[in-house]
Amino acid sequence: MQSYDLIIIGAGPGGYVSAIYAAKHGLKTALIEKDDRLGGTCLNVGCIPTKTLIETAVLMRKIGHAKDFGVSVPEFQLDTGKLFKRKARVVDRLTKGVAFLMKENNVEVFHGTGAFQDSETVTVNGENSLRFKNCIIATGSVSANLPHIQADGKWILNSTGLLAMETLPESLVVIGGGVIGVEFASVFRTFGVSVTILEMMDQLIPGMDRDVAVELRKELKKMKVKVYTGARVTGAVDGVVTYEVDGEFQDVPADKVLLSVGRKPKAEGLNLSALGIETERGHIPVDARQETPVKGIYAIGDVIDTPKLAHLASREGLKAVHHILGIEDEEDIVTPCPAVVYSYPEIASVGMTTAVAEGYGLAVESVSFPLTANSKAYVEGIKSGFVKVVSEKGTGRILGVHIIGGKASEMIGEATLAIREGKSAEEMGRMIHPHPTVSESLMEAFHMAAGISIHI
Repeated sequence: MQSYDLIIIGAGPGGYVSAIYAAKHGLKTALIEKDDRLGGTCLNVGCIPTKTLIETAVLMRKIGHAKDFGVSVPEFQLDTGKLFKRKARVVDRLTKGVAFLMKENNVEVFHGTGAFQDSETVTVNGENSLRFKNCIIATGSVSANLPHIQADGKWILNSTGLLAMETLPESLVVIGGGVIGVEFASVFRTFGVSVTILEMMDQLIPGMDRDVAVELRKELKKMKVKVYTGARVTGAVDGVVTYEVDGEFQDVPADKVLLSVGRKPKAEGLNLSALGIETERGHIPVDARQETPVKGIYAIGDVIDTPKLAHLASREGLKAVHHILGIEDEEDIVTPCPAVVYSYPEIASVGMTTAVAEGYGLAVESVSFPLTANSKAYVEGIKSGFVKVVSEKGTGRILGVHIIGGKASEMIGEATLAIREGKSAEEMGRMIHPHPTVSESLMEAFHMAAGISIHI
């Protein structure tokens, strides 16, 4: 029987990053993945293919506004065949890149379903038994369904099914206005598809800053995306989706339906009963070191009860490996973890919203710096959006930063560091930013939060 210092089940961003990191630190490492290609949901049917489509949509929007920059562009059109071929090519190259990294770092890869035989043994496809000193569970999540509406892979699709299409529908009804829903809505509307979003909560992207959600809704309305919040979907039959708002029922026809009501942890098939581990609402319980109740067995990523973000899964994997190696790593990695929504316009957020901070009993204040007051944003044609800073009264400690508009994803890293290091708005306002850049908007927002507004 083969034996390893560490076996990782699942080759998504949490699993494969952990494998590389562990191997570079001298651990004999094996990786078990049920699919033929490595990279998990994110690389194969999630983050990467979605962002490939988004990049095309961004380019189309830029071309559509070319005349504003003094450039005359003849009539252009989207070649959907080439679009989907490019998506497949990008995914293929990156998955092969991950496989190459496994070989380069001497990580042994087993393709099949991993399950526990006991606290020191896993099997692959119920046959090949492998011994381990430590194990990391990184099996991720799957798209969720509604009790009365299930994705059928034909008319009602989840995100995986939508990405598998090779032609565009004439109309799309999106059930769920969270991150996945608004990203696909932005892209498909740019591609010329008629889009309707039905969100059960009273705002889009529930849980994120309300002001950001309001701004997003205004921008989607400009794109002629129909948005209904407080909308409870009651049925989806024969090409028609039925929903109820304020006691009134409405029907909306749809060529295709995207069911984007969240994701659920994928722990089935691991035979956790052999370890005596019971899931909590489907999630595997872990402590602050990512360790389960069974010593030497860890869990990371979407299969545990933390935000379902690829980059957080990777960091959780490093934390687990650190504990295995005896490296101190006690910091909170969830509270200052940034999240990005690649909608149009782009959204990025880190830390607390005003509502969450007040819920913790903190005295807070918030300010917003409009991107229209930033010179580089104006030059680039960015006509909306803002940087919002939530800070603690008295100390000025930065509690949260929420951005909507161009470059949001590229600016949020600095805000994450500010929160992680416990910096005040006044301290961060002193940081020099190159001029002219859109990132100066972050500096200006920090100045505002410190009570010194310069360019507004």
